[in-house]
Amino acid sequence: MAQRTRIWFDVDPELRNRFKAAAALNGRPLREWVIEALIDRLEDDIDAREGLTVLGEVEGTVPLRDYLMPGKVPQRVQG
Repeated sequence: MAQRTRIWFDVDPELRNRFKAAAALNGRPLREWVIEALIDRLEDDIDAREGLTVLGEVEGTVPLRDYLMPGKVPQRVQG
């Protein structure tokens, strides 16, 4: 079994109360609710990155990294 580790961070009391209320409305302990929310956010971030990667591979487009670099002339993706 994998060993767990703790993550500590401070939140405003009002935000903590909102977290607790959302967890309670879903019938889950706060710990489970926070972990699920973090996993959902991580999956969304991964999906967004993968989507941007695919968009950068479309023929005739300019990769975002090249577009944002100052002084660099963007090169279009060739098919």
